[in-house]
Amino acid sequence: MPSSFDTPCLLQADADFQVERSPGASFSALTSPVLIMLASADSLTGAARSAAEALRQALDDEAPRMARLDALDRCLDRLPAVMPERQALERLGEELLRAVEPALHGPRHREQQLRPSVGRLGIEWHQLRNEGWDTDNPTGLTVLLGAQADWLQTELVLIMKWCWRTPLDEQLHDTEEAAALIRLLRLHVLLNLDTSLYRSAQPMLNACARVLGLWAEVEQRLPTLPTRPGGPAALYGVGVSDVDPSIDPGAARQALQRASVDARQQATLQVAGHTVILEAVKPTPEPKSGPITSTMLKSSATEAAITVARDAAVAASVKAVAAHRQTLAERFPEQTLSALGEHTTWVVISEPIPEMRDKDDRLALASYEGLRVPLPLALLPEAVELEVRLAQLHAEFPWATRAIEVVGGEMLARRRLGAVSFAWAPILLVGPPGTGKTRLARRLAEMMGLSFLPLGIGGSSDSRLLTGTSRGWASGEPSPIVRALRDRRTAQILVLLDEVDKCNTRSITNTVNAAPIQAALLGLLEPESSRNWIDCYLQAPCDLSKLLFVATANRLGTIDAALMSRLQPVLVPTPERQHYPMIVQQVVRDVASDWGLPHEVMPALDVPGMARAAGSVRELVRLVRREIVREVSSAGAPH
Repeated sequence: MPSSFDTPCLLQADADFQVERSPGASFSALTSPVLIMLASADSLTGAARSAAEALRQALDDEAPRMARLDALDRCLDRLPAVMPERQALERLGEELLRAVEPALHGPRHREQQLRPSVGRLGIEWHQLRNEGWDTDNPTGLTVLLGAQADWLQTELVLIMKWCWRTPLDEQLHDTEEAAALIRLLRLHVLLNLDTSLYRSAQPMLNACARVLGLWAEVEQRLPTLPTRPGGPAALYGVGVSDVDPSIDPGAARQALQRASVDARQQATLQVAGHTVILEAVKPTPEPKSGPITSTMLKSSATEAAITVARDAAVAASVKAVAAHRQTLAERFPEQTLSALGEHTTWVVISEPIPEMRDKDDRLALASYEGLRVPLPLALLPEAVELEVRLAQLHAEFPWATRAIEVVGGEMLARRRLGAVSFAWAPILLVGPPGTGKTRLARRLAEMMGLSFLPLGIGGSSDSRLLTGTSRGWASGEPSPIVRALRDRRTAQILVLLDEVDKCNTRSITNTVNAAPIQAALLGLLEPESSRNWIDCYLQAPCDLSKLLFVATANRLGTIDAALMSRLQPVLVPTPERQHYPMIVQQVVRDVASDWGLPHEVMPALDVPGMARAAGSVRELVRLVRREIVREVSSAGAPH
């Protein structure tokens, strides 16, 4: 599939393509070869066929408006599988939206116009439409998006102009249009609040009041609007393709109404809280102190932002523990919950984090306050379920039976004795290149529901990869491990120390921070010292004793004896030829994951033929990836 729009039309280049135009469908607005192919070719399969079917319905002038907009949603969702290259994908989306604009103009179409802008910011579209997108980022949208928060707000203002100028009767064609307009209004409030700390409060409050007024009027009209069989899609989290026609339309409409009221009330509280913050930090100097300066205002606003970020970080951790306790309540008897709660949560940082002068550093430090309250530990599955998952691992990695038995045996023993949380001695998977050591560690984390953090330490020379960078450096930041604990709201992750035999035993730099990485590993892998692990940036002791470690190496000769004494080495032998079909399936799954696609859309491969042709595992992996690209690129293959 070409990624350039200067390529000659694909219809002229492939004689197998047959034009298949639905009655009433107009393709005259399309110019890119990719969209013309999808709209006109009938020899497509897989994801390309799904995208083509949705595109043709979106362009069908005789189809109902709601059906066309649903099809447009589906087509935009499937285009990344046809054109993974981001810049080309953005241009395809923009052209498609222009093609349907004259007939489908409305809030849903306006909302879809944000997709390219959101994609340029590195945010997935489904995340933006998620209810917790803003509240799950404790430092707020400004810190998450940086200077681009203003840019996204500008884009939204341009899109919203039509909503302000057009009467509601011309906008609200159905309940789906109303839901789209509600989502746009909510985002408008959030961006107004988050980008106004350093600006005059009154224009922001005026804009929010206007938004909330229009929002309430949309809610009043919801009961009178037409809807689809099954009722409208949920306000957040569920796409129109997931709507069940068997659901009572009245109940679905009421659920949308309640969700809108809840979201509007939350937005109102946020506006009121923001006003309180602005009033609380407003300087009240004494008469002799002179006029209020812009520096004083910015300083007060910064303090308010830091306070909000700190409170939000703690609230997010409390929310994670609440969800964890709900899971405990579903699995264990009520009389055991109190004791289990103490053994399945952990505090990573128990002492105050020393302050810094720079406001950006202080804001960053505030986001780590969530590590100073209890965080959940991962829960071991029931013994029967654990045996099933280990059996699946054995089936996928039959040549690595010994490694699975070592880690699985310890988990089973702990669970049968009544333990409910994970723990094992650090494991070192040793074997030749290409034996699937890294893939085994990743699948172990997936099977057990553990957060996974791969650290490629091969070739690294100093400990900053593990300890973070000291304060004072322009690039100063905490350890990737501590950052992962903060971002994932957990006190336990599986850390992969990849290629530990290839990290240098001596530092090649002269800086104070550059201690050898193997020396840093000694303290990290020792339970006693890991309880007081000092992060160079936070300058606070971190309790990392609940981390789970899996290391990999090709040989043992370059690993220090002191480090070896802290690792349990397990041989992972080279897979035999009868194992190659299973490796092919794993590589296909990895490619699908790397490309952001479901496993089902990947092309069918000649597994026996590739297993016979490959001379080694590494050659087999290269052959599978090459064959996937060849199959996808050829006419009539799955796309």
